[in-house]
Amino acid sequence: MKTKKIIALMLSLAMVLGVAAACTDDGNGETPAATNGTTPAATEQATDASEDADASVAESDVVADASAYTELAIADVTDEGDKVLLYGWNDEFPGLVTNYSSVEFDQEITESNTYQTKLDQVLASGEDAPDIFVTDAEWTKKYINSDNTLAVNDLGIAYSELSDMYNYTLQVAADDNNVIKGLCWQATPCGIFYNKTVAQETLGVSEPEDVAPFFASWDAVLETARTVNEVSGGEKKIVAGIDDIGNAFKFNANRSQGWVTNGQVTIDPVFEDYFEIGKTFKDEGLTFEAGAWGAEWYAGMENQTVLSYWGPMWLSDFCMNMGADGTNPTKGDWGLVLGPCDFYWGGTWMMASKYCDMKASVAQIMRDIALNPDTLDTLARTGACSFVNSYSIMSGLANDPTYGIDYLGGQNAAAVLFEKANDIDMSPLGINDQQIWSEFSNVFNSYLSGEITTVADAEDTFIANVQELGIV
Repeated sequence: MKTKKIIALMLSLAMVLGVAAACTDDGNGETPAATNGTTPAATEQATDASEDADASVAESDVVADASAYTELAIADVTDEGDKVLLYGWNDEFPGLVTNYSSVEFDQEITESNTYQTKLDQVLASGEDAPDIFVTDAEWTKKYINSDNTLAVNDLGIAYSELSDMYNYTLQVAADDNNVIKGLCWQATPCGIFYNKTVAQETLGVSEPEDVAPFFASWDAVLETARTVNEVSGGEKKIVAGIDDIGNAFKFNANRSQGWVTNGQVTIDPVFEDYFEIGKTFKDEGLTFEAGAWGAEWYAGMENQTVLSYWGPMWLSDFCMNMGADGTNPTKGDWGLVLGPCDFYWGGTWMMASKYCDMKASVAQIMRDIALNPDTLDTLARTGACSFVNSYSIMSGLANDPTYGIDYLGGQNAAAVLFEKANDIDMSPLGINDQQIWSEFSNVFNSYLSGEITTVADAEDTFIANVQELGIV
């Protein structure tokens, strides 16, 4: 692995020297109102963080190791149909294919709430089934562990081509036989985006190194929430709603066990902490109780009433940076620090359906989007996907003193998050996680409202509800 690390670093240095920052579309076929940009000179904070990342690169063992997965015979593939049929739930994936691949395709876009239903129907019948489709991390395993999807080896893709990917993205894509069946172009380590003006007004500091201690532990987060609320007279809050903090538990990167262990429903200790923290935030009125994706939640990104939003770079790229009307007036007034725990959120995996008769073209799409270093470097530098699934590119950006994010006032986000991507472990992920979390959320909210009065009762109710679903 030392050899791989040396090669990765050499590649990243070559890319930094040879690739200039570019402007491109936002994945939807439109020119973005704001992109990352490469600042003329890094801020002092970015340089310090970059030096920290440089010191840790040599210690990390995160590049994908093909020997950890079961590789099948590499197929010699051709196209037997007329044109690739692509399925997705928004314009991002087809936009990427349009802009970064020469493969022609037809598309079927289904609204996200009904996407899985549609996909399940066509995969069951074969009628109008896609050649290639995409899934979200939360329910990728459902399709990986089915006979409806093909191994990447069946598309002619060898594991040696995947050696620069973050290993956790292959953990997600490996089925129960440890065969890789999907590829992802992005990685999603999370941090905390905070508004500098709000931080200065309520905490008395605004620079990342000064703000970081206020989010360094759950005790610190709680005290910060109280301080923000008290100093502002309740007009400002640490987060818009409890959902923002909930993602740090839901997508915790260091869980010791999955929701189902040896046929039994299990509750990892990290979720027990969530009951206590959530109840405190609720009882003390420490949020605006704004639900994620709602108008009030989005408004806090622009009106400087919310101190922080928790998530990966795509949250900043596609939600916070752009704003409601295409440009956020608070652009440049945000910083990024790490949170009290390691967590991830999202990621999009491409996989071929068993009905695919355009295997050569589907393989080309996967290579063009997830494996082409020019594509990935452009996505990372322009904000179309600021944290890509390439160890060498992200290590290069983390150690590049000229790289910075305009939205973050020139801060080098890669330097902050680089090591966190290394720490993600997705081995506890299961095929029913989305359904199980829905049940957990229902019980959690009942506990917050007082309908369920004790944590023990909440846990018992949750276990019983999951058992009634027939999952275990």
